[in-house]
Amino acid sequence: MTPDERSLKAFGRELRRLRVECELTQEAVARRICQRGSTVSNSHVSDIEKGKTMARPALRRALDEVLQGGGRLERLWEELTGSGRRAWLHEVAERTHRADALYEYQALVFPVYLQTEAYSRAVMRYGAPWLSANELDERARQRSARAQQMAKAFSPIIWLVIDQSLLMRRYGSAQVQKDQLAYVADLLEKERINMLVVPLAEPRHAGNNGPFRVITSPDQAEVVYVESAHQGQIITATNEVGRYRMWFAALQGVAWGPGETLQAVREEMKRINDD
Repeated sequence: MTPDERSLKAFGRELRRLRVECELTQEAVARRICQRGSTVSNSHVSDIEKGKTMARPALRRALDEVLQGGGRLERLWEELTGSGRRAWLHEVAERTHRADALYEYQALVFPVYLQTEAYSRAVMRYGAPWLSANELDERARQRSARAQQMAKAFSPIIWLVIDQSLLMRRYGSAQVQKDQLAYVADLLEKERINMLVVPLAEPRHAGNNGPFRVITSPDQAEVVYVESAHQGQIITATNEVGRYRMWFAALQGVAWGPGETLQAVREEMKRINDD
């Protein structure tokens, strides 16, 4: 996988920090590495620190040794670029909005790119009760703005599978849920999104592994985003991404079809009215 600009810059900043701590110039670092049998120029070290180029594995190990990093640079590189690494929210948002296609499974809430402002606010209020009212409002507005952009765009193509229980959950109030369902129903009718529902009567399915999102991009390798209560992770290993693709196909296999799904959404809206 080719590292992105942020990864290169983050690695470069840490390299510079270690070099400054050792009180070495870029020229001195290059000279010491050359003395170990490798070839590198001080301008190359400078480009790595500026995030303009990447350090190859052998050079990363040499830099770690010269700067007495104790493996710090290797661990950081794996954290920044490896499979299962921590996912930064801005990275996930950028990858999602620039994607060609999304394949997502959710059991508790609609994805952020499909949420109304009121639904977003309610979900965050329960999930992050420490946020102030102003912070909550601002984040909900930002989410809603991004969702509106996604709804009007021609891409990415969105394939979503949800658990039927998601339709029944009342975040904020019954009216908030009804408006959210109406918003999703409108996108389904306009064929902006493709959504299927796994019925409650089908408990044995791949969704028991938890929610996930497969992100297919035009200029980057396909990745998977998975989220837990503590943090999100980006998975890049081809075999692992393939496993999530297989799980998504299995979920589609046990889900209701498009017509039944839209009917289920409308019936839940009617149930809210009757309540």
